[in-house]
Amino acid sequence: MIHLAADYTFHEGRFHSDLVVSVEAGRIVRVAPRTDQQVQRLARRALVPGLVNAHSHAFQRAIRGRTEFRDPTRPSDDFWSWRECMYAAARSLTPEEVEVVSRMAFVEMVLSGITSVGEFHYLHHQPDGTPYDDPNELSHRVLSAAESAGLAPVLLKVAYARAGFGKEPNPGQARFLEPDVETYLEHLEQLRQAGQAVGVTPHSVRAVPGDWLGRLGEYAAQHGLPLHMHVSEQPRELEECQAEHGLRPIQLLAERGLLGPRFVGVHAIHLEADEIEALGRTGSRVCSCPTTERNLGDGVVPAERLYQAGAGFCFGSDSNAQIDLLEDARQLDYHLRLVHLQRAVLGQGQDLAGRLFEAATAGGARALGLETGGIQEGLWADLVALDLDDPSIVGAPARDLLSTIVFSLERTAVKEVWCRGRQVVSEGHHPRAREAGQAFSRVMRRLTAQP
Repeated sequence: MIHLAADYTFHEGRFHSDLVVSVEAGRIVRVAPRTDQQVQRLARRALVPGLVNAHSHAFQRAIRGRTEFRDPTRPSDDFWSWRECMYAAARSLTPEEVEVVSRMAFVEMVLSGITSVGEFHYLHHQPDGTPYDDPNELSHRVLSAAESAGLAPVLLKVAYARAGFGKEPNPGQARFLEPDVETYLEHLEQLRQAGQAVGVTPHSVRAVPGDWLGRLGEYAAQHGLPLHMHVSEQPRELEECQAEHGLRPIQLLAERGLLGPRFVGVHAIHLEADEIEALGRTGSRVCSCPTTERNLGDGVVPAERLYQAGAGFCFGSDSNAQIDLLEDARQLDYHLRLVHLQRAVLGQGQDLAGRLFEAATAGGARALGLETGGIQEGLWADLVALDLDDPSIVGAPARDLLSTIVFSLERTAVKEVWCRGRQVVSEGHHPRAREAGQAFSRVMRRLTAQP
């Protein structure tokens, strides 16, 4: 057993200066005022729960920086043109390289204070679409990368059936496609039976036909699994859904009975009032990914209306163009400030920093079905120690410390990280970071044909 004593510990919604957190067998077993027991002193540290990244595509770390220009041959650069570069990377990676790229993304996550990740994984087959001898080969590669990096993964294995309603398959999607819903569920069940935390994950209404949705929802309900899905990210998605089903995406999911406390709609940007009401009424959750949404020009999630309706929130690093979950948290409100020309839009009648931090921790845990996201007895010991002398938060009094962390923290402040009781970062150093970076650099040299 270890006993951690920081200058400040975040517990039950605020910072305390006299608490000891006791950890045994990976779990928090006691949070109590300090007595005379021997402790591991965390001097000039604030101890907070680990962040929960509810939506990641780890392999997309390989295209960071490679799409940040305007193609003169295109009238506009948007999500759809970015997607072609993403498909090229998806086609190019060997299984070994999928693991290397994923490990790099996951190490970076841990160094930023993320201790759990929902990996929205849709690389399933060989580049020409031929299954591997083990149909879960690439899933195992991603899981191995997470284990190496030292964070806890939930594999959101993606069901992907088609390019879109009435569309011929795009060659760039060959690695994603499953022949039928039962094959997908068979492969997912193999992972679940092996003890891996998983979620049921129809990619989107574009990629999954209506007759798959009911079966996927049934399986998720039968096994009590989270159900994640891209929804209403792009206007074109709405048009295609309306043309095929006569409904918008959230309307379709409500009709098919998929909304509810285990449902997580990723993005949920372009919504009508009745869709917002349905998400709130059913206790569904929205996973917002502001750093990616601003990168792709997706739009601004109507978070103030969703919160008012009763929907929950969590955050994801999505494309991993930037891995900083608190940047996603603060941008949720900052984007709304630009829209409404007001400050603290999500803070009306609420503790704004507390609301955003809850979404980045406990909200993500609920979205993934994990027993984490707080410093409480019985939860996994997923903990982060922040340097109170880091320039980004130095001088913050206890009453303002949480808002300073949420709105100003830099990664340099993350000094120690524990995942399920095991310390994986010490004094800001990850033991696998150098090795991971070197291997990743070799992959990038091959992908970009650099010497």
